[in-house]
Amino acid sequence: MLAELLPEILLIGAALLLVLLQGFCGRDACAKLSGYISLAACGGALLLVSLHSGAGVERVLIPEIIKLDAFSLFFKLLFLTLSFLVILGSLDAVKRYRMGGEYYTMLLFTTFGMLIASMAVDLAVLYIAVELATISTFALAAFRKDRQGAEAGVKYFVIGALSSALVLFGISLLYGIAGSTSLTAIAEALGSSSGPVASLAVVFLIAGFGYKIAAVPFHMWAPDTYQGAPSTVTAFLAGATKKMAFLALMRIFIVALPGLVESWAMLFAVLAVLTMTVGNLVALVQSNIKRMLAYSSVAQAGYVLVAFAVLSSKADLTLAAGAALLHMFVHAIMKGGAFLAVAAAGSAIAGRDISDFAGLGRRMPVTAFTLSIFLLSLAGIPFFAGFVSKFLILMASVSAGGAYIALGVLLVINSVISLYYYAKVIRVMYFEGGEVHRAEEPVMLVAALVVSAIIVLYVGIFPESAIQLAKSSAASLFTP
Repeated sequence: MLAELLPEILLIGAALLLVLLQGFCGRDACAKLSGYISLAACGGALLLVSLHSGAGVERVLIPEIIKLDAFSLFFKLLFLTLSFLVILGSLDAVKRYRMGGEYYTMLLFTTFGMLIASMAVDLAVLYIAVELATISTFALAAFRKDRQGAEAGVKYFVIGALSSALVLFGISLLYGIAGSTSLTAIAEALGSSSGPVASLAVVFLIAGFGYKIAAVPFHMWAPDTYQGAPSTVTAFLAGATKKMAFLALMRIFIVALPGLVESWAMLFAVLAVLTMTVGNLVALVQSNIKRMLAYSSVAQAGYVLVAFAVLSSKADLTLAAGAALLHMFVHAIMKGGAFLAVAAAGSAIAGRDISDFAGLGRRMPVTAFTLSIFLLSLAGIPFFAGFVSKFLILMASVSAGGAYIALGVLLVINSVISLYYYAKVIRVMYFEGGEVHRAEEPVMLVAALVVSAIIVLYVGIFPESAIQLAKSSAASLFTP
C-alpha cells in the first residue's frame, strides 16, 4: 500500500519540511529554497503517478475508504501537472512580490488534499480531503497585501464556509438513510427509490458543490476572488480546486446516487444552460482581463455540466463521463496557462484592463503568443485542445438524442459568443498600441507557459491518446 501512496507521502513530507525551514533561514533565501523543494517534490510525485498510470494499477488500499483506480490516477495527473506548472511559474512571482516560503507550503498542502480526495470512496474521507485542500486556498487567495487581496480572501472564505456547510448537511442526510458514509453502501441502501430525504440531500449537495465549481447562480464569489488574488494563485484556483469539486460530484452522484439519476441529471441540465449562458454573456462586457477570464471559467463549468446532464440518457455513459474528464483536464491547462500569462505580463504592464495589453505582442512576444494559444483553445478553435474536449461533449449530447441535442446546440452557440471576447484580447495585443519597448519576460513563468502551450497543441493535434485516457478513466467509475 505504501508504494501506491508514495506521491502523497512525498508531498506531505516536503510540506512539513518547508514548515521547519521557516525558522532556519531568512525570508528571501527561505522562499527561494522552498520553491525549488516544492518543484522537486511535485515533479517527483508526478513521475510516480505517471509510472502507476502506465502500469494500469487499480487497488483498494483501504476497503470502502481509499481506492486507487484509473479515475483517481487521471485526477492525480491533472492536479500534479497544474501544481508543477504553477510552482514553476511562481518562482519568479514570489521573488518579485516577496511573498515568502509559506506560499509554497500551502500549495503543497492543497495539492495533498486533492490527491487524497481523488482516491476517497467514503463521504467522510472525501469531505475531509476537500476541506484540507480548500482551507489553504483561503489564505492563498488573500496573499496580496492590499484591499483587493483582503476582499478576495474574505469572500472566498465566507462562500467556502457556506458551501461546506451545505455539503455536510447533504452528507448527513445520506448517512441517516444508509447508516454508512461508504459510497457503495449508500447506493445499495437507496436503490432506485427517491424519497423526500434523498431528494433533499441531492439538492443540498448540488448547491454546496455548485458554489465550489462556481455554477450559476452560485458563482458570485469567483470574479472578485479571481481578480483580487495573485495571478499565480488564480491559475491554481481556476485550474485545480474547481476540478476537485467536479471530482467529488462525479464520485458521489455516479457511484452513490445512480438510482436517482433522472432527478439529479435534470438539475445539472438546468445549471448547465444557466452557467454557460450567463458566464459568456457577462464576460462580453468585462474590461478587466482577470474578471473576463473568471466569467469565462464560469462558462466553461457549464460545458462540463452538459456532460453531467447526458448521464441520465441511455447513450454511451462512458463517452459522456470521458468528455467531462477531458474538458476538465484541458481547461485546467489552458485556463491555468492564461492566468500565468497574465502574471507574466504583470512584470511589464501596470494595469489589468484589457486595454493595458495593447502592444504586448511586440513587448513580450512569447507571453502574448502563448496567451493567444490558450484563448483560441478556450474558444474551441480546431487544432487546439479545447476544440477536442468540446467536440467530445457535443458528440455525447447528440448521441443521447432528444432534448440533449438542444444542450449541444447551446454549447456551440455559447462557444461562438465566447470567441468575441477572446479575439478582442488577441486584437488588442497585436493590432493596438504605438511604439513599445521590448520587455524582459520572466524566465520561469515563460517556461511554464511554453510547457502548457505544448500540452494544449499536442492534445489538439494528436487527440487520440488523451481521449482514450479520459474514456478509460471514466469507465472505472461504472465498474464496482
